Amino acid sequence: MDETNGALGILTSMITPAVLIMASGSLIMTTSQRLSRVIERVRKTSQEFMQIEKSHDPESANEAKRRILYTLLEKSARRSKLLTRAMTFLYLSLGLFVTTSLAIGVVAITHLRYTWIPTALGMIGASFLFCASAILIIESRLTYSVIADEVDFAIETSRPNAPEFVKKAVRKSWRNLFKL
Repeated sequence: MDETNGALGILTSMITPAVLIMASGSLIMTTSQRLSRVIERVRKTSQEFMQIEKSHDPESANEAKRRILYTLLEKSARRSKLLTRAMTFLYLSLGLFVTTSLAIGVVAITHLRYTWIPTALGMIGASFLFCASAILIIESRLTYSVIADEVDFAIETSRPNAPEFVKKAVRKSWRNLFKL
């Protein structure tokens, strides 16, 4: 009976990091999708920017479009760096949680007194997961900034064609809806 309880205890301890493994995997998937969308957006914005650059049209509308596209490219580059950094931390945490699970099994089977090893691995993995989460929060705020810039540009460029009752301070009012 003691042998069965001991084996079940080992398995239970090894499976405990599985929740963190699943969380890391889920974050890796969503972060990867976000990075793919940023890359896709950068390619589209770059093409638009290059078309405007080729036109050499000094018209003020093109200058405003050139400025907003440059800003969007700059912020998208920052987003891709943040997402890549977050992915690195997430992969490290995933690897550490798997290693933690294996270390729990090895320590239990060999009856060595190195229980601090799986604990340390789990703590380091959790730290990487925390860092990745913080980076993703920063990236999501930057995403909000990109969207705000695009909406502001759309409002400003369409303002002359808007009905009179809409021409009020629409720009500031829509931003207030999304403030956290």
